Amino acid sequence: MNVEEGLASIVGERWIVSGDEKKLYGFDGFTAIKGSPSLVVLPGNEEDVIKVVRFLYDNNVKFVFRGSGTSLSGATVPLHDEVVISMTRLNKVHFQSGLEIEVGPGIVNALVTKNAPPHLFYAPDPSSFSVSSIGGNVSHDSGGIHVVKYGPTVNSVISLKVILPNGDVEQITHEPFLSSTPIFVGAEGTLGGILRARLRLFPRPSSKRDVFAVFNSVKEAGEAVVEIFKAGIIPSALEMMDGNSIWVIERSRYKAGIPEVKALLLIELDGSQEAVEEQVSLINKVLKGAGGELIHPEDGGQKLWNARKGAFPAMGVIAPAYLTLDCNVSRKTLPEVLSGIEKIARERKVFIANVFHAGDGNLHPLIPYNPDSLESLKLALDTSSEIMKLALKLGGVPSGEHGIGIEKLKFMSLYYSEEELEVFKRVKKAFDPKNLVNPCKLLGGCKSNNDVLRWMWEWD
Repeated sequence: MNVEEGLASIVGERWIVSGDEKKLYGFDGFTAIKGSPSLVVLPGNEEDVIKVVRFLYDNNVKFVFRGSGTSLSGATVPLHDEVVISMTRLNKVHFQSGLEIEVGPGIVNALVTKNAPPHLFYAPDPSSFSVSSIGGNVSHDSGGIHVVKYGPTVNSVISLKVILPNGDVEQITHEPFLSSTPIFVGAEGTLGGILRARLRLFPRPSSKRDVFAVFNSVKEAGEAVVEIFKAGIIPSALEMMDGNSIWVIERSRYKAGIPEVKALLLIELDGSQEAVEEQVSLINKVLKGAGGELIHPEDGGQKLWNARKGAFPAMGVIAPAYLTLDCNVSRKTLPEVLSGIEKIARERKVFIANVFHAGDGNLHPLIPYNPDSLESLKLALDTSSEIMKLALKLGGVPSGEHGIGIEKLKFMSLYYSEEELEVFKRVKKAFDPKNLVNPCKLLGGCKSNNDVLRWMWEWD
């Protein structure tokens, strides 16, 4: 019995994807590299997932877990003909009570809140929340605009039901000491797969207000972010868009009538009515004192928030593809980092649009390129490397929510010591001694003759 026959005997022939259609599972949101899975299997329940994994393990077949495929670091790209296990059919709500909800890995992020009582909500909300799945969100410790107050995914994970590379199933909880849950949150599917996630829900605040301000420079806007926190204000969301991102948005279907300015801050405050009113008054003074001009959209700001959410796809107006970084820096270094990115863009003559989570310093420089031109892609990759080195030099970290995947492998050795990387490799080996699940990702260890992979993995 060959691999295809063996998998078909478990899930049925209907749920095996082969031929040209499997190419659709050869890439994710990071389109610079496209792989080719040997097969794609779509199990419909946990029991089938267990049988599939055990079959692949027993036959020494490498495999990759995949959700909606929105990863922006290439974490689900099958580089060596791995079998792709798509978890999208495991999309049920298994349990909801009090401030907890348990869901399958294939459920879309936005549907978690929709399946919660109306007075509760699920806080982590990446820009792809309408399509990205919870399994992928957990595997990348995804963030979103509400990270600044409610934290990334790891802060909302109560427990996980995981499947290990050999097919064993473990129920792990977020205990205060020696918890194993954080090991899987952000592991990018290199240690196993998510079968269920029990998540924390938050009460909806009784009051919510938006504040918007425009600035004559990104440096001023960055300094305003610092001053907001110095004033003791913790917004529920604090986003920034620079002049280039605004220019793109206003030429797309997400246009919101934003004036031609160098930067825009979008701020959300929530809590009790009294607290929110006090924060609005205080933040208005901070913004004006930092050189900002308050704006008051007629619709209350919904178009502005839609523009922020649509900033990434809006880049299609100027290029068919783009790189998206997500290095994280401290808020106090934002003015210097943003000025540095502007300098890099000028020197390399590259268009860079910055739209990001300013409240927690999670940068998202968008660098467009022509996918049909290796020279264009090389320039974009070199530019991203220079930005990353700047962020790390100023105390930043390689990834805030998109993960390492295959995109940022060479930066791991800049941020971590050899001893730390060795510990990570020992953890990987303990869970996956055969190195069958999602090899090459996060920790690397693979070689390639592909020019693009070499540019990403090796220093010139």
